[in-house]
Amino acid sequence: MKKRITYNTMNHTPPRCRIGAKSKRGTRIYRKSKAGTWTYQCNVDGKTRYFPLGLDKREALDLADQIRGHLILYPLREVIEMFDRKKFATSKDPVPTLRQILDRFEENRVAAGLAESTAKDYCDSLRAVVRKVTKKKNVDDFEMDRLTFQFFNKYRKLQLEGLTDQGAIKSRQRTINSKARQLKALFTRPRIYDGYDLSFVDEIKGLENYKGLKKQYRLPPMKLIEDTFELWQQSDGDLYVLLGLALHFGFRRNESFHARSDWFDMSGKFARAKITAELDFRPKGGHEGFVQGSKTVAASIINKSQGDDYLIKNRADNGRPIYSEAIDALKEIGWDRSSPLHELRKLFGSYIASTEGLYTSQKFLRHADASTTNDSYADLIEDTDIKSLWVA
Repeated sequence: MKKRITYNTMNHTPPRCRIGAKSKRGTRIYRKSKAGTWTYQCNVDGKTRYFPLGLDKREALDLADQIRGHLILYPLREVIEMFDRKKFATSKDPVPTLRQILDRFEENRVAAGLAESTAKDYCDSLRAVVRKVTKKKNVDDFEMDRLTFQFFNKYRKLQLEGLTDQGAIKSRQRTINSKARQLKALFTRPRIYDGYDLSFVDEIKGLENYKGLKKQYRLPPMKLIEDTFELWQQSDGDLYVLLGLALHFGFRRNESFHARSDWFDMSGKFARAKITAELDFRPKGGHEGFVQGSKTVAASIINKSQGDDYLIKNRADNGRPIYSEAIDALKEIGWDRSSPLHELRKLFGSYIASTEGLYTSQKFLRHADASTTNDSYADLIEDTDIKSLWVA
């Protein structure tokens, strides 16, 4: 009986208990264990062939697609020579430390279009999770492959430890969900970490949320809304500009910081403000768009601005001084929510949803999904006196 021949470029034994993955083109790859080498298995001329692909999952999927295509065009032995990955048997990318991940993330933040405050939230979440579990303040040397399902589950357990009130438990679970989302967001662009072993990322991407914890946005007390408008009207300079852009046009803080008078088109019935990417600014999520509001308010904001080019004059520290001043002023009149300045954008969203409809509110707030607007940014304003606060 003729002996069956199997081509094997690395003396590789196919895995028995295999972990699988599939490319967008439908090519399947396998590995024997979490730390093992990825392999592409195929049948050529009725015989099973194995191609070792290396340790990096993304590269392995790429190679498998290429091998699959080349096997259609070239003889098997030529394909084996083209894709000799023997070097992967002895080499492996280093596991990054927490500090190395954060440094690489910060280096690429601007190119990724992330606001500094957003990137800081992501980085702070990673530090917070690791510090909670390791009980260490300095976690720069933490090796990222330790961030497993078990590690994050331990974080969950520690965060919920000692809580008995159901409201407090749900609130803490929402915080845990937020941390999980922000950890995943750190690795939505894996190519910025080229040169590091990112095998741990699959575990981070697989983190599951607590279910049924969606928090519906609700308006604050009517008196607080009235006091907020009074605060804005009594303000001047940068504070007047910042509060006005948030209350009447739904600007995010970073949008307000980069706003110029030429963003506003005053030729129509309403003031139309465009939010578009510029050399030093990119809208959140890359979502450009426009918003309409009162021409009277827009003219007042532009006229009271003390800036020469930008509407906000104080450019120190990317706007932190004026943000801090606004937050302190809002807290002083009774705002106790976690992001009082952002709450003004939600008030604007509620006003537009109540007067123009949810679709218009979504477009003005530049949300990709109307459910975001409905759940987190809009509540019904029935009081005509409150609605009249936006009319000028």
